[in-house]
Parts: sequence; structure tokens; C-alpha cells
Amino acid sequence: MRGLVHRRSARRSKGGFTLIEVMFAVFMGATLLVAATTFVFALGELWGKGANVWLFQKHVRGVSRFLEESFQTSGWRLPQGESETPVYWSTRGGRTYQNTELLTFELDESPGVLVWPDDLRLPFVVCSLEVDDEEGLYLLWRSRLEDDFEEEEPRKTLISPFVTGINYYYLDTEDEDAEWEVEEDPEREASGEFVLPQRIELVFEYEGNTEKRQIPLPTLFDGVPIF
Repeated sequence: MRGLVHRRSARRSKGGFTLIEVMFAVFMGATLLVAATTFVFALGELWGKGANVWLFQKHVRGVSRFLEESFQTSGWRLPQGESETPVYWSTRGGRTYQNTELLTFELDESPGVLVWPDDLRLPFVVCSLEVDDEEGLYLLWRSRLEDDFEEEEPRKTLISPFVTGINYYYLDTEDEDAEWEVEEDPEREASGEFVLPQRIELVFEYEGNTEKRQIPLPTLFDGVPIF
């Protein structure tokens, strides 16, 4: 009889786990699953932040390159009654900008970023830069061949929602020991007209990250170019 009881106990121990053992195994499995899930989501969050910063930096490079190439390929025509430079200060058509001086340049044809019906490229496009404190950097544009060029306000294309400001770099070319002067607002002549800087600096901001990019402005002058 004792041998039979012993064999039944042995079969029960080999055939399964007790309730306490099962509950402990479930608890440990759930704990490991939660830990693993938390770890995966933490990695995903870190990767997401890293990816966003990387995309932001790529955006900064793309916008800076676009503007620099636009400046360098701007038309070398003299604006009516203004200084002999491909980039100049100018007002635009319409009530909004009729009293606002903006950095302006002209392109032989509109770049692809400027939307136009039927994928046509507008010729002789006048472009200006405008920084909106809340929305970012806009490119104002309109073709000189349009009938309402002088009267209508220019079209607006958002170039970057991350640009929060433009700094202006000035250098006295007649002073051999001159150093760059950086201004948040453009300098003015005694007459009140804005002075064209040799460089501008775009300030980009995104979730605590700040990037700055300097862009030289092409000028017409005698002597050695400034780089």
C-alpha cells in the first residue's frame, strides 16, 4: 500500500506544476515582458529623437544651399534707380509690403520650389525674403512680365518653418584691420536707407536645437572679392 501511494505521488510530481509554481512563472514572464517592452519603446523614443534632429540638420543644409545657389545665380540686371548689386533692398507691390524694405534678388526663371500651374517656369522672377516671427522664412515672388507686377502683392512660399531670424554681417572693406560686425537688424545710411550686408546668417531653431548658417551675398565692385 505504501509503495502504491509513493508511486502516485511520484507521478503527480512528474506530471505538472503546483498552483504556486504556475503563478510564479506567470508573474516572472509578465515582468520580463513589461521590461522588454519598456526597453524597446525607450529605444524607439531615442531613435525618434535622433532621427528628428538628423532631419532638422538636413533641412538646414538644404534651405541654406537653396538660398546660396539662388543668390549666386541671380540676374545681374540693375534694379531701377538702385545700387548696382544683384541682391538689393527693395519694397514690393501691394499694401502689405509697400513700406517694407526686403532683401531682394532676381532669377531668370523660377526654381522648382515655386509652385506654378502646368509645371511652367516663370521668367524674370523677383524674389524677396521675409521672416515671420511665428511661421518662419517666406520667399515672396512674382514675375516682372505679369501685368499686375507693380500693384499686386507677391506670392508667398514657405521655405522653412524653423527660421526664427536673420543676422546681418558687415565688413569695412577700406579698413585692413576691420572685423566682422554682426547685427540683428540691418544697418542704415544717414539718409535712412538700409545698407546691404556682405553676408547674412539664418538662425534655425527646433525643440531646443539651434543651427546657424552664413550665406555670402554676391556684389559688384572693383578689387578682390570677399569670402
